[in-house]
Amino acid sequence: MVGATPMFVDIRDDNSYLIDPDRVAAALSPRTRAILPVGLFGQMPELERLAAIAPGIPIIEDAAQSFGATRLGRASGTASTIGCTSFFPSKPLGCFGDGGALFTDDDSLAATARAIRSHGGAQRHHHTVIGTNVRMDTLQAAIVLAKLPDYDAEIALRRSAAARYDRLLADVVGTPAVLPGNTSVHAQYTVRCGARRDVIAGRLQQAGIPTAIYYPKPVHHQPAFAGRCRISGSLAIAEAACAEVLSLPFHPWVEEGEQRRICEVVRG
Repeated sequence: MVGATPMFVDIRDDNSYLIDPDRVAAALSPRTRAILPVGLFGQMPELERLAAIAPGIPIIEDAAQSFGATRLGRASGTASTIGCTSFFPSKPLGCFGDGGALFTDDDSLAATARAIRSHGGAQRHHHTVIGTNVRMDTLQAAIVLAKLPDYDAEIALRRSAAARYDRLLADVVGTPAVLPGNTSVHAQYTVRCGARRDVIAGRLQQAGIPTAIYYPKPVHHQPAFAGRCRISGSLAIAEAACAEVLSLPFHPWVEEGEQRRICEVVRG
């Protein structure tokens, strides 16, 4: 929307599904204006490596799936120029509709963001930038504030449930990799099934167990980016992941017996 051209780079080859800093380094050019790494499925990317690779270049963290996670002791949303999270109902901390938040310690950037969210005006009838209407309504804010005090407890339950899945599925499918130095809020539990994905998904469907493929098509294959993006090297790892991953039923209160039944069907 600002006239920039996205440059896509591949993810790590380790079932973390996080951007590969080495590939970011290879993609940098004098025209690079920002780096937008995504915290996917519950954990943060290696922001400190990205900062070292590209000193002086702003980092915009997409923390929509990692709110509450940490990397090397720093909280998601606080380790970059600006962090952006979502409170959509499917996110770890969700409201009942649309909502989100930005985090920055740059007062000027914060003031600009506040203006953009309200038609470009820092005060009524005085518009300093071209903006839009992305204000979070009072009802959604009240829901998030009511849920926030129990969020740490929910994260602990998510981690316990993910650990049970890990134990039950470690020899069956590729389980999610959490990078050293990371904690994860496990926004989803996504496994790597290889060529067996459709077979496993079919068995689960027949058993009445829902599954999801959150990203069946990589971003660079979306029509909106045709002719509007550049690609650095191969994106084969991301493409393969889109064809092989499957997300299993997962939430903080999933019971061990339910997980065992799901895993029995996955095993076949």
